[in-house]
Amino acid sequence: MPEHPDTLSKYTDATTAVHILQSRRLRWSAPALYRDPFELNHRSTLSFDPQTLLTSVIRTACGMIFAREDPRGASPLAQVIRRWRDEERFASPEEAEEVLQELMARMVDQRQSELDEMMSDWRRYTRSLRICSFSAKADNLTAWQYFANSHKGAVLKFQCGENTSLTSPQPMQYVPARPEITNLKEQLNVVLHNETLRTQDFFADKFLCKQPAAKGEQEWRCFFNVDAAEAAKSTDESDWYSDKSFPAEELRAVYFGAYMPTEDKQRLLTVLKQKYPDTKVFQAETVAGKYEISFGRIQH
Repeated sequence: MPEHPDTLSKYTDATTAVHILQSRRLRWSAPALYRDPFELNHRSTLSFDPQTLLTSVIRTACGMIFAREDPRGASPLAQVIRRWRDEERFASPEEAEEVLQELMARMVDQRQSELDEMMSDWRRYTRSLRICSFSAKADNLTAWQYFANSHKGAVLKFQCGENTSLTSPQPMQYVPARPEITNLKEQLNVVLHNETLRTQDFFADKFLCKQPAAKGEQEWRCFFNVDAAEAAKSTDESDWYSDKSFPAEELRAVYFGAYMPTEDKQRLLTVLKQKYPDTKVFQAETVAGKYEISFGRIQH
């Protein structure tokens, strides 16, 4: 994992920028409010059901019985299968599957109970989780286009790290595989090979993955969890957010978009002069002949 930068950039439209500066608060949202069809949230389900897990367990175990080589490992099932192979217990896969059906059904039922508990924990976790998204730098053209109203918005650059309100930023990973709460392969390994897996320990990691096409965003996320009472006080998803305050000195710079209207600039400058006199202000401009922007200092 790369070391986090000293500052993080919040891209936003001009109206939201004014609201953030006036209130001195940033909005932290539950996953359900991200409106991304690929983002996991409290409504997400597993990609398999108990019958699919049972069928996969039986077929895999049967394959182990008739494989060319003995199964590896010291799990109870591996030991039983090695004994069956030595005894030539089964004449055909069909005969083995009949015996395995009852044995594996008990093991899968036990695992399903643990999965039900895990999903209950997942729903509580995702209702209480709050996320605030940033980009690494203020000159990200992709972020300006999509998150700052096509260069008519602004970037608010915040100090981050220890002893700030943004203590532990985490970078997004851009990978081909979509995140899952847990997958069939993981659960097969638990049932067949007696592997230890506590999916709850990896819940946070599920919110650090995006598709490779989004890599240009250079997104970083900060997290915190509200307490159980706060998380449960409303069943309306639109209420699942927290507006957290930040110290004025943590706002290190503000960047005006290259096409920000004059009236929006004046509104922002007025707020900055009143509430953030030490914050640096810059105006973005497009660079001739290049897909780049540069920044010029504005005195306020």
